[in-house]
Amino acid sequence: MSFIDLNDTIIAQVREAADIVDVISQVTPLKAAGRSHKGLCPFHREKTPSFNVDRSRGFFHCFGCGVGGDVFKFVMLTERFTFPEAVEYVANRVGMTLPRRSTTKTRDTDKEELLELLEEASSAFHQSLGWTPNTAQAYLDKRGVSAEVRSKYGLGYAPDSWDYLLTRLGRKYSTEKLEKAGLILPRKGGSGFYDRFRNRLIIPIHSEAGTVIGFGGRTLDGSDPKYLNSPESPVFNKSQLLYNLHRSKQNIRRLDRAILVEGYFDCISLDDAGVPGVVASMGTSLTPGQASLVARYTRRIVVCYDGDDAGRNATLKAAPVLLASGLHVEVFNVGRGHDPDTFIREFGVDRYIEEISNSKPLIDFALETWAPDPSTMSSAAKEEKLAALAPILASMSGVSRNDAAQKTADWLRLRFETVWDRVKGPSTAVATPSRLAGGNSSRNTSGEKHLLAALVQDSVPAALAARIREEFFGDPRCRAVFHEWAALREAGEIDFNELGTRLRGEDENALLAEVVHWPEIIPDQLEQIVAPMERAWIEARLDDLQRRIQAGEEPIEPLFSEKMELTKRFRDIVRR
Repeated sequence: MSFIDLNDTIIAQVREAADIVDVISQVTPLKAAGRSHKGLCPFHREKTPSFNVDRSRGFFHCFGCGVGGDVFKFVMLTERFTFPEAVEYVANRVGMTLPRRSTTKTRDTDKEELLELLEEASSAFHQSLGWTPNTAQAYLDKRGVSAEVRSKYGLGYAPDSWDYLLTRLGRKYSTEKLEKAGLILPRKGGSGFYDRFRNRLIIPIHSEAGTVIGFGGRTLDGSDPKYLNSPESPVFNKSQLLYNLHRSKQNIRRLDRAILVEGYFDCISLDDAGVPGVVASMGTSLTPGQASLVARYTRRIVVCYDGDDAGRNATLKAAPVLLASGLHVEVFNVGRGHDPDTFIREFGVDRYIEEISNSKPLIDFALETWAPDPSTMSSAAKEEKLAALAPILASMSGVSRNDAAQKTADWLRLRFETVWDRVKGPSTAVATPSRLAGGNSSRNTSGEKHLLAALVQDSVPAALAARIREEFFGDPRCRAVFHEWAALREAGEIDFNELGTRLRGEDENALLAEVVHWPEIIPDQLEQIVAPMERAWIEARLDDLQRRIQAGEEPIEPLFSEKMELTKRFRDIVRR
């Protein structure tokens, strides 16, 4: 059996040879309209054409439903093909023969072999769950987890053995590979290896694309930790992953809403019951990388953690991280004594979905949690609560922050100015990595797209373009497109085929298609877009410099010099 041997060069060659207008015309009629072609969108019902195709640049975009991408994306959507199948289909249309490789050949990359190994490990764990009665079966029986659910989510069992996987997979894979995949550990004495997961219920963790990349193992004998996850590896980075995203991402896009829970089984229970768009942070503190991952699919997230004090505090700890990624945050509190799994078992899926639809604004939940009875609070207690609320308020966008500050002042019976003074300045802002990289939640995504469209369409005056930095963009998709566009621009003239090849994610290619077709660039608005982006970046950078100066752990002179330069630049922007 053989498979297509794809690489960036081949993909670019196929894309360049294809006539996107010809391919799309087989599905929906198109008419020339200036530089573009227009027609009725094949992905939603419409009477007035809003579907645009740019032949020279090789992208399509619908202004009605927002779908867009290159010729491969169109074929994937209309034919239900995988990406390699779409490339092969387009290549056949243009008469290109693609190189193929045999599965018996050595893998092209170490990553491919690790993924194959992890897939086999997942099968081995799943098979062992079905053997003679074991502690994992007993645990799942007690929780009421059916055989269908066990199969659907690939649940498994790591036997109470030191070498189950080592023996089973060691005949095919080296101990070096097994260790790199996070499946075995070296013995302290240096004589051999043993299995990492022992006597644990195993939950496979998948990549965004649906490939097994690691495992979560729940203890079955009370040993610590309660949950043991795969270690960092070339394919597994927990801070950049969300459990169940591969199953939920389409529903998250469709509903423009994600539901975030803490644990694997909360997520499995809700997803299997038919609650759409559920992902889990895998029981650990939410990271900026996970928040940015959600922001690729939606701008609204409902947090639904456990109803006890730990769950409520975890919700409020996660909130600034989510806000810093530009997400609108709401909270569904399942109530004390419940977690999402027990709630849905007691009250049913319809009640859960109804409650999700009536989720509370974040600030309401925060006030009710941290200041349930303000009438009994002393001035010192109110000061303490305001200090706790300040990071959440400071992470909100302009209008939302103002409204939340007013609500906080009313709730705590304080003057608005007292609250506002705690949150308006840069010193109270949460210094998350995404914020320092330009991920300010107050960014205007529409404005960022307008600016990106002007850059891509070469409509930005040179002096203004010279001021724009990658870090100005809060939307991670805009940052990615700008990064690759700037690299090509520096090298010479923009080749849109090459630009599309460099962008790895579907969302980034869809955004490129959108800005290529941006209907009207208004040059007079560009300065008004760039100035607040530049100002926000400078404020965040000044905060970072000040913290580093105060820490005193590196040479101070360069920090002072940059701080002075940025301060002058900030004043110039304000005076414009």
